[in-house]
Amino acid sequence: MIEMALVIKDLHFSYSEMMSRRRVRSQSFLNWSGLSGVVLEDNRKEILSGVNLSVKLGETICIGGASGQGKSAFLRIIAGLAKPTSGTLYYFGEHIPIERHDALEIASRQVGLVFQNGALISNLRVRDNVALPLRYHGMGTEAEIEDKVNMALDLMRVRHEADLFPHMLSTGMQKRVAIARSWAMDPKLLLMDEPTSGLDNYNRRNLLPLIDNMRKLFNTSIIIVTHDLLIAKELGCNIVFLQNKTLTEPHSFDYWQKSNEPIAEELFRDLQAKE
Repeated sequence: MIEMALVIKDLHFSYSEMMSRRRVRSQSFLNWSGLSGVVLEDNRKEILSGVNLSVKLGETICIGGASGQGKSAFLRIIAGLAKPTSGTLYYFGEHIPIERHDALEIASRQVGLVFQNGALISNLRVRDNVALPLRYHGMGTEAEIEDKVNMALDLMRVRHEADLFPHMLSTGMQKRVAIARSWAMDPKLLLMDEPTSGLDNYNRRNLLPLIDNMRKLFNTSIIIVTHDLLIAKELGCNIVFLQNKTLTEPHSFDYWQKSNEPIAEELFRDLQAKE
């Protein structure tokens, strides 16, 4: 029986920065006159090094860390939107080789991604935004797709907004619609990038129980990249931190809040001061 939704071992990721230009003088047959030429240098920057992560079926885990550490890049790798340089990834017990690691391959394993900005299509109504990936992948007849859309809208409590356009929605409602769009695809692993960013306290408090309720209903595994570390306390899940290009061991919110580790002291400073 499969118990793990995701297992990542020794993952590395580098990307090429904009190639720099360096002027040289050459006496080669390509530049026999000694005139200055231009050489393009491929400068690769390592973002992730030796990353390991395991997520159980039905488990929620938060990924924290300072800005610019590569948290969103890591989420994009898991979603297949970026290809790791090296490492081993298992989705629900199946190894996906790096040469096959792309968005369609990973999406076919029922992995969904909710972007930080929602990424809703501005000229489509809410119901059509949610239906778009279902239609693209041919996941049922129009009647079946409509049922899936309505169920997802009901779960996120945005059914009454189904005929509105994104610009007519509040930020909180747009977040819910984006999550509904992912949930309509019946993901077994849902990736969320800063789901509470830009939300006021009221919308934040309403969103988190909806996310946790769907996890309980469908036994969905959820990975949340966030600066809002209180999410972990409210959802009762562990936190891992991305620092120095790798992930820490997972621990509870209470563990990190009381920890003397530098990453905890830095990111929990305000919360520790309130104790």
